[in-house]
Amino acid sequence: MTVHDAPVRPAPVGMARRPPPRPTPDVATVLGPFVAWLASREPHEGLRRRQVRVVERFLRWAAVDHGDPRTRRERFESEQDVAGTAEAQALATALDRFAEHRRILAIVPDLDA
Repeated sequence: MTVHDAPVRPAPVGMARRPPPRPTPDVATVLGPFVAWLASREPHEGLRRRQVRVVERFLRWAAVDHGDPRTRRERFESEQDVAGTAEAQALATALDRFAEHRRILAIVPDLDA
């Protein structure tokens, strides 16, 4: 039995095609270096795990977010619906740590010069 691909029909004239999905970095590719760096910064394993879970959740959410990247963190925090709780503080701390890590990565090429 031979299986053939279904024919691809062109979009009707006048109808715009959906733009291709924007490339998103693999969560593990971004998360791995953060986890290694965090191990050198945070001695408490339980806290590290919690921060990694928050950052992973943020990265997965950000991969499908189509809003303004400049306000992405604020939108993510508001969607978690934990304002004014200890969970909100834990969320902010984890995202602060991730932002610190990203800032360090951004200046690393300048350190090699």
